[in-house]
Amino acid sequence: MMKKPYLFFTAIFSLLLANNTSAEQNKLEVSGFGTLATATADTNKYQFRTDRSQAEFAKKDGFAFKPLSLIGVQLDYTLSGNLDFVGQFVYREQDRQNLDSITQMAFLRYDISPVWQVRAGRLAADIFHFSDTRDVSIAYPWVKVPTEVYGIVPARSFDGADISYTTPFSDFNLSVKGFWGSGKSDFTSNDYNPITFNDLRSLGIEFVAFDWSVALKHTRTEAKNDNDDVAVVAAAVAQLQPFWAGALKFSDEVSLRDASIHYTSVYFNRFLGDWELSGELSHINSDSIALRHSTNGFLNLSYLYGPHTFYALYSFANTDTYFLNEEQPGFPINQNTAEIVLFVEEVASSLAHHQQSFSLGWRWDLRENLAFKAQVERTDVKARGTGLRARDGLIVDDEDGVAHTLFLALSFSF
Repeated sequence: MMKKPYLFFTAIFSLLLANNTSAEQNKLEVSGFGTLATATADTNKYQFRTDRSQAEFAKKDGFAFKPLSLIGVQLDYTLSGNLDFVGQFVYREQDRQNLDSITQMAFLRYDISPVWQVRAGRLAADIFHFSDTRDVSIAYPWVKVPTEVYGIVPARSFDGADISYTTPFSDFNLSVKGFWGSGKSDFTSNDYNPITFNDLRSLGIEFVAFDWSVALKHTRTEAKNDNDDVAVVAAAVAQLQPFWAGALKFSDEVSLRDASIHYTSVYFNRFLGDWELSGELSHINSDSIALRHSTNGFLNLSYLYGPHTFYALYSFANTDTYFLNEEQPGFPINQNTAEIVLFVEEVASSLAHHQQSFSLGWRWDLRENLAFKAQVERTDVKARGTGLRARDGLIVDDEDGVAHTLFLALSFSF
């Protein structure tokens, strides 16, 4: 546990700068980024948090800095003309703080030719369009990436290898990238209880022109284990086998273990003079009721006026409400199984998010590497779809609600 992370980073900076002075010119490049941000809410219920793994959230009538503030350092070390090492270390609020958790990237990159490149090691997650830059807030106009899309997948990186191909055409550039590897993602905010994902494979295709771009991504993986809550409920369902012939089969459906999971997304952006229109639509599905099919997305309109960017953002997450008596009519629902029914529906609702947000914001580029941002967000949350928000009690007991959040941020790079 690092109780003084900023002292830790100060020591890293000092060592790197000392090494950089004595190293050969251009061998080592040190850069970084960060965000100092605060969030305040108008309610003690359904408050904002960055993603599902985070215990910190926006405060009512107060300022919360932990949900969005972070600092990152990136090292680029050239080993030869076509081989280099990249390391990225990010300190942000999370359940566990150690060298492994703050190491967001650590990989070797080899340029096979001007159009082919391979990388191996710890790579940034590339599930949705902004997955690999979600913590670099100076790279996008908003204070944060849309929670309805990116808060669902807390993982920032995976271990493995990718190969990419990039080639120009007359009107656009084409990039194709494939990845294979594994990793972990923590979906619980009260402790560190990660799920391991094996055989993670993704394919991305991107078309980039001067004033427009389109990107398509698809990722398939398998969950190696359940978190503790899901494992307990699945075991309880299996014990009903003497009373219900479908208990074992349904227990497998409750469990995430060995479940096949699919993520698909389509992103676009279009520049029209000083205006930019962008958006992303994603779909998540699995073989388990613990991660049921979900449609998520955002649509953004930005206007650039000198150093100022004004934007309006709409984002949503939509999963059908789950009721056991409708999905499993044969399940024995009675006084003895009432508690199991409740917890099955809780498992089915925990990752089933149903909310939408409307945001208005302003970005002011004070310098090329320094930007101030302000954003006001209204979020409408539906009953049994509250898992993205900070809340108490069971999700199945939640009702419809509305929350307003004010975000202020200073984003920078160096």
